[in-house]
Amino acid sequence: MSDHVMRNAVVALLGTPDRTEGSLNSPVEREEHGLVYNEKWSYTHLVSDPAGVPMRMVYWHRYDFVATIVRGGPNEAWRTDTQLAEKATSVPDRLAPLNDRHASITPSGLYHPASDVQDAQDLGGYIMGQKKS
Repeated sequence: MSDHVMRNAVVALLGTPDRTEGSLNSPVEREEHGLVYNEKWSYTHLVSDPAGVPMRMVYWHRYDFVATIVRGGPNEAWRTDTQLAEKATSVPDRLAPLNDRHASITPSGLYHPASDVQDAQDLGGYIMGQKKS
């Protein structure tokens, strides 16, 4: 767990943003809603937001989390939110959780090598029908 909001944790909770503005390496600082940032992530159709809203903006200054604001719809006013930060600090530091729903492939036994290995020094790789004797 971390006491800082990590980028991986936000992506693990919300997914990739619908739109990004700026870059973590951008020297250009911008200001919006009284927040100074150089990268902004916009989410417009959230379904499992910690605050229960469909719209959120997350502000970053380089790798550092600045703040986040939310609103319930396009006609509502933006308001600050702390629920994402609280939830994101409970996600493990190292890597975002992985939902691995892919089963491993069962070997079929249908593989047949195109060439045979002659001895311990041989690596195979012959063109079919042109095998050295």
